[in-house]
Amino acid sequence: MTFSLTAEEQNRVKLAALLGHKLDPIGHKDMALIIAISAVYGISLVAVIFMLWNKKYPPLKSKSPILMAFAYISCVFWFVGDLQINGHVHLYGTIMTDCRGIGVWMRVLLGVCTVSALIALRSYGLYRVFKKNRSYRGLGLYIPIFVYCGCTLVFGIVTQVLPKSVIIEYQPMLDVCYCPKPFRAALYGYIWATWVVIAALNWAIRSIKTSFNESLEMAISCIIVFAILTFSTVLVFVNPEYPLNQTLRLLATGMDHLGTNLVWWTIMGVPLFNCAFNRNKYLEFWAEKLRKDGLQHQYDIKSEYSGNCSQLSLESGFNDMFFPFDNAPEHIVYLPNGELRPHSRKKRQSAQTANPCDPFDIPSLSPTTVNSPASNDPFTSFQSCDFSF
Repeated sequence: MTFSLTAEEQNRVKLAALLGHKLDPIGHKDMALIIAISAVYGISLVAVIFMLWNKKYPPLKSKSPILMAFAYISCVFWFVGDLQINGHVHLYGTIMTDCRGIGVWMRVLLGVCTVSALIALRSYGLYRVFKKNRSYRGLGLYIPIFVYCGCTLVFGIVTQVLPKSVIIEYQPMLDVCYCPKPFRAALYGYIWATWVVIAALNWAIRSIKTSFNESLEMAISCIIVFAILTFSTVLVFVNPEYPLNQTLRLLATGMDHLGTNLVWWTIMGVPLFNCAFNRNKYLEFWAEKLRKDGLQHQYDIKSEYSGNCSQLSLESGFNDMFFPFDNAPEHIVYLPNGELRPHSRKKRQSAQTANPCDPFDIPSLSPTTVNSPASNDPFTSFQSCDFSF
């Protein structure tokens, strides 16, 4: 792969001119963009590894680190697809000539749609727990996502069955992938509908408990995504030959991936920074928010006391990606060493299998006894408890 103005590239420019197109050759600006975006993803990769290494840290755990790691991987797939579709690299003689495999499956289905589904799953989980008082598990949680993934899979299968000329095909004379207008309309309509639903979900949970409230983060994220979608939609319909224009293709790819990384860091940045540089103080601050919300018994935080200070440490096993929030014992004794003791063997087993990757599986901060009323509200049980340090 070269970014120099070779004889072959000069011939491509001349051939495009004969066909009535103005083609900017692939050059060092394209290479600079690829290096810059790759560096951004490299920094994000370090953050993802750090996040997974510290997944038991409650403020990180509340952000669903496993889902956010998969979201990062989906963004990488999206980036690889953009290199092909936006014309930053030469396609001839490489696997990149497979416009459906990379341009549709990798870029759109495994990239854009998957990262959208993962963010939607986080928001829908919060909606179920805080608005519907239902568990963060089971078919009720996953059915909407399964339906969306099924629709996405059908979309992908249709692109494989229909002729390339109707969906997307490789143009050897210009060395680019071309997508007809009807398919572009279907594609962008599907993505727009997805993010309208995500925005509606986040509007519905804008006033939930402060410990899990992401109204500001998700408002910023939705603004970024809708800005990217608006720019991309206008670009592909007003100037569908934008991959031939170096300025436009640089703008398109730059906005896509600086924007998606900004969304990721908007959600994860604060807990990651504090986990690295302000671990104990931020954990105490975050635990105080849990105390005010009445959610502190759910996270696996072990409290030890020395004078007026509380030192918070973490301990727990890792089982499944999610753990049922509403499976907490009805009567729990919190011991002075910060451990919990269910009254029955069944409840003891339930506590021992608590999963730190469920964003709602949080333990006690201080010795106390909690009694659950008859209400099914998973939060009111803990509002009257004394959790003072």
